[in-house]
Amino acid sequence: MLARTALQPELESLRKADEIYAGVRLLSERRFQSDTIPDMDGFAREAELLMRGVNSADVVLGIFDHSRYNPVLEVGDRHFWGPLPDVSQSERMRLLFSLLDADFSAFPADSVKWFSRTLGSLTFDERQNIEIFHCGIAYTRTDGRPIRLFSKSVPIHYTVDRQFTFSFNYAQNVHHLLKPGFRDYWIRLAYGAGGDMVQSMHSAEAKDAGPRDLLSSREKQILVEIAAGMETKDIADKLRISVNTVGNHRSNMVQRLGARDTTALVQLAKMAGLI
Repeated sequence: MLARTALQPELESLRKADEIYAGVRLLSERRFQSDTIPDMDGFAREAELLMRGVNSADVVLGIFDHSRYNPVLEVGDRHFWGPLPDVSQSERMRLLFSLLDADFSAFPADSVKWFSRTLGSLTFDERQNIEIFHCGIAYTRTDGRPIRLFSKSVPIHYTVDRQFTFSFNYAQNVHHLLKPGFRDYWIRLAYGAGGDMVQSMHSAEAKDAGPRDLLSSREKQILVEIAAGMETKDIADKLRISVNTVGNHRSNMVQRLGARDTTALVQLAKMAGLI
C-alpha cells in the first residue's frame, strides 16, 4: 500500500494528474501543417484554461522553436521562473541557464549531444510518436526558491524528412517529489509506430544507456501493482517472486528515479510514461 503520509499542497494538486495530462495530451496532439503556427492566440487560450486546473506557480506550458532554440509561446512562465528582467528571448534563455545549480552546469551541452546523437540514429519510420521526458535538473530562482524540473516535450510540426521544428512543452516543478539529496537527472525518449521504442540516459550511470528504459519490465510490473494499491505480499504471490525481491525492486526504483517515497515514485513514473 502506498505510504499514507501527510502530503504537501503541491502533491495534493497532483492528485488531478489524470485530468491534467488528458488536457496536456489534447494540446500536444495538435499538428501544424506548415512551419508557422497560425492560431497561436487560440492555442494560448486553451493552455490558459488548462492552467486553471493546476497550481500555476508550479507549471509552465509552451511551444518551443527548435530551429531558433527559443520559446515562441509560454503560459505561466512569470509565476514559474519568478522575477526576471524584460529581455529578448535569446537573452532570456541564457539567463535561465545561468540559474542552473553549479553541479548541473554541464547539462545543456551533455543533453544536446545526447539528443543529437540519439535522434540522428533514428530511421525515418522510427521518427514518429516522439515524446521526450527530462527530470531532475536543478535551478534556484532569483528569489531563492528551488526548482527541480520535470518536462515533457512532444513535436507538433515535422519537416518532410520527419525532423521536428516545433514542440509542445509541459514543465513542472517536482522539487517536492524528489529526495533532497538526489543530484542527478534522467532523460527518456519514447518513439516509433507504437510509441513503445525507448532510449534513455541517467547522469549517474552510463551517459548513453542506449535502447533500454529507465525501469526494467519486472520493475514496471511491480510498480503497476503498487500503483493499484496492492500489498507487497500480494504482489509477490501474483508475480511468483519473494517479498524481499519486491522490496529490493521498489528500493532500486526509488533510488534510480530519485523519488522522495513510493507515492512520489508512482507519480513520476506516470508522468514519464513508464507505467
